[in-house]
Amino acid sequence: MRRRKRRKGKRAQRPFRSKRRSGYPILVTPEGDRLLVVRNHYRHNNLAKIRQILTEADDFGLEADDEAEADGELYFPWFEPGPRKPKTPALFSRRILAHLTLTPDTLTVETMSRPRMEACDKRLAQLLGEYIRFIKQETESLEESAQKSEPAEPVELPPELIAKLEEQMLKQWLDESIPALGGLTPRQAVKTPAGRQQVLELLEYIEQRQRLINHTPGSFSPDYSKVKKMLGL
Repeated sequence: MRRRKRRKGKRAQRPFRSKRRSGYPILVTPEGDRLLVVRNHYRHNNLAKIRQILTEADDFGLEADDEAEADGELYFPWFEPGPRKPKTPALFSRRILAHLTLTPDTLTVETMSRPRMEACDKRLAQLLGEYIRFIKQETESLEESAQKSEPAEPVELPPELIAKLEEQMLKQWLDESIPALGGLTPRQAVKTPAGRQQVLELLEYIEQRQRLINHTPGSFSPDYSKVKKMLGL
C-alpha cells in the first residue's frame, strides 16, 4: 500500500469550532442580543444646555429639579422609546435601556448590549451633537464587570413594596417582545393554540430556573405562575 506524502507548507484551513460546550447558556437581552457591559464616554462643553435638552426629551429620566451628588455626578436612565401608560411612572411603564452619568464636563452611558449602545449613541447625537464629543468605548463581560464591582451593603425593602414591584414586573412582561415566542409578546402569543402552548412551556422553564435559585429575604422573585391567571391559561 502506497502512503500519501504529506505536503509541506501551510496546513489546510479548518472551519472554526467553538470550544463552548453544546448547550452552554449564553445570556441575552429580550431583543436576543448577547449581554455585555458597554460604556461610552463623552466630553461636553455646556452642562446647562445638556441638562435642559435631556430634561425636555421624553425618553430620559431627568427632571429639572434633580440635584447632583456631592461629587458633581448626576445619574438618570434612558427609557425605551414610546408613550408611557397614563398615570404610570416611566420607571414602571417603560423599560430602562441604559444608565447615564453626567458630570460638569463628561457624559457616560452604560448599557447591556452593543445594539442598545448604538441606538443610544444615535439618539444622543441627534439631541446633543454639537455639545458632546465621543472619547472611547469600553466593553466587558458580565464576569469581568462583577469582579471589579465593590460589594455593596444589602438594602432591605419592605415586603409590601417588593410585592408591588414584582406584580408590576409581571404585568410589564406580558407586553414585552420575547425572542422565544418569535418576537411576540405573551399577550399576543396566547391568541393561538400553538402560541398558548409556547407560553406555557416558557413559564414552566422560568419556574424551573427559579426553583434552582437560593433566594435571600428581601430579594425579588416574581411568581410567574400568576401570569397564567393574567393570561387566562
